[in-house]
Amino acid sequence: MWLIIMALAIGAVYASLLYLFSKKYSKGLTVLLFAIRTIVVATVVMLFINPYIKQKINKIEKPIIVFAQDNSESMVEYPQSVDSVKNALEKAYDIDYYGFGNQYTNISEALNTIARQYYKRNVGAVVLLSDGIVNQGVNPELTIENYPFPIFSVTLGDTVAHPSMTIKDVKYNKTVQANMLFPLRVTANALNNKGNDMNIVVKMDGVEVENVTVPVTSNQFSKTFDFNIDSGNAGTKQIDIIVGDKTRRLFITVTDKKYRVLCIARAPHPDIAAIKSALDDHFEFEVKYGENIDNIDNYDLVIYHQIVETRHGTSLQIIGANTDFDAFNKSQDIVTIRRGAANTNLDVKARFNNGFGLFTINSDIKNEIHTYPPLSLPHSDITFNGRHDVLLNMNVMDVETPLPLLAFAIDNDGNKQAFLFGTGCWRWKLYEYFHHKNNDGFNEIFSKTVKYLLTEKDKELTVNHKDSYLTTENISLTAELRNPSRELVNEPDLQITISSASETYEYVFSKGENNYHLNVGMLPEGIYKYRAHTTFGGVEYNSSGTFTVESIGIEKQDLTADIERMRSLAAQTGGKHYYITDIQHLTKDLQNDERITSISRQETRYDDLINLKWLFISILALITLEWLLRKIFGIY
Repeated sequence: MWLIIMALAIGAVYASLLYLFSKKYSKGLTVLLFAIRTIVVATVVMLFINPYIKQKINKIEKPIIVFAQDNSESMVEYPQSVDSVKNALEKAYDIDYYGFGNQYTNISEALNTIARQYYKRNVGAVVLLSDGIVNQGVNPELTIENYPFPIFSVTLGDTVAHPSMTIKDVKYNKTVQANMLFPLRVTANALNNKGNDMNIVVKMDGVEVENVTVPVTSNQFSKTFDFNIDSGNAGTKQIDIIVGDKTRRLFITVTDKKYRVLCIARAPHPDIAAIKSALDDHFEFEVKYGENIDNIDNYDLVIYHQIVETRHGTSLQIIGANTDFDAFNKSQDIVTIRRGAANTNLDVKARFNNGFGLFTINSDIKNEIHTYPPLSLPHSDITFNGRHDVLLNMNVMDVETPLPLLAFAIDNDGNKQAFLFGTGCWRWKLYEYFHHKNNDGFNEIFSKTVKYLLTEKDKELTVNHKDSYLTTENISLTAELRNPSRELVNEPDLQITISSASETYEYVFSKGENNYHLNVGMLPEGIYKYRAHTTFGGVEYNSSGTFTVESIGIEKQDLTADIERMRSLAAQTGGKHYYITDIQHLTKDLQNDERITSISRQETRYDDLINLKWLFISILALITLEWLLRKIFGIY
């Protein structure tokens, strides 16, 4: 209101100078011209200040039908009748399309992604078009409770149960010790094969090592076989499991080295058991309590859990409420911790740092780590005194902060150090198992942390990569080059040769801030050896290693649609199930579903006056009218 009064006052003063003392017009015309000039000037003044108009608008939002289509290899048909359903619905509904599972199917992830993307949207239904065959992630029917939208499932694919023999599951350790027996558990199914024999053949590097035949006693037959395989010499081995005409291929790493890991703790803590479980068989893990432990130099890595030692070497230090911060600061010069003003413990959640490049982490963990339970850390200020790399940052009370949660550095003696600021990581493991029925993410974070720390500290050129990739996964490598002063450099070009039994590829790394990056893309299944090399300061540097590319191949074995899963997903969410042959009923059911309706939302909109066209036209009309009046009465 004060803006209008001020603008009118300025307009009136301006108009007064023109007309108040003028004797050239009649009294009535003078008043009219005065009013016109006052309004025009007042309006222009307000436009200079750029005020806005507040409007409340009712917006009708049509219901959204999300068509989620499985594009995996097991899909044998996608009939035109589905397109006719979409065409019949698009007049009354907004139709969105979501495709998933190019080769491997993770229905649970697809449904969860839809729930996140359409949060607080007017989604009437999700139409799931799939055969129900799952070969990645958890079974979706186990995680669908409280799903926000009804699922109308349409079973595609082959619904006829043909006679078949398939490998349902294989359990094994990816890393085993050399020249030892390692367990291999295979679960095989036979459908409509009663009276026939099931033959299981296991080959290592093309050589048969196991052969078992059992009779099939029912048309829905399943049996678990336990084998003990001699690992042989160190290296990467290819294991083929053959059942009938189906083959499952996997790779194992055979190592002849065992690392000794010591955990020193103030008292027993569930974090210790959780971290121990993340390490595989080629780690010897010991736990000791108290300070001043003897023979500490006999261990490859020391984990300090809320305890301070002056003889660090290569270590992972877990800082918590019982850590003596003063003693910790005196024991090393990499990081300084000061207690905050509040004498309380904070709940700190993890957030992945996209700039981290020491080693790669699975994208699923990157996207989900912020949902994991918080760690506990005293209110404190954390300052690194030199170069460091942060894998996880802190979220405090759901606010993103630059504070490190899990970070890495190198001390003056060239020893690698890792720092975890907070206790309670055991909750991550339980949370992950509850939601995914595995601990893959937790194990990857801590096993890769330990493996990075154990990489030879005097190695000038280091290439970081995963031990195994899928055929559908982009293969990303990072590399670090250190000069004789142990400083990271990336001035010279870094080449790498990657070879399998049949192909050889050559690449040049791209340069990052102080390291190297390479995205190879996808490679065929097989065992790959690499050699990275460069020359710097007249010295040649080399690094070599091995990784595998693996194809799951389950969808090529399971060709019969999982009808019960598709029915379950619909029933648990209040939807309905359809076969592809009766999909015409889907259109009518959606149109008659009273839950699927348009909603009215009231939105508040703020429009700048200067953007209103009618206001500009009004000003122009008033100026024109004033000009005409003055023209007619002889002033212009």
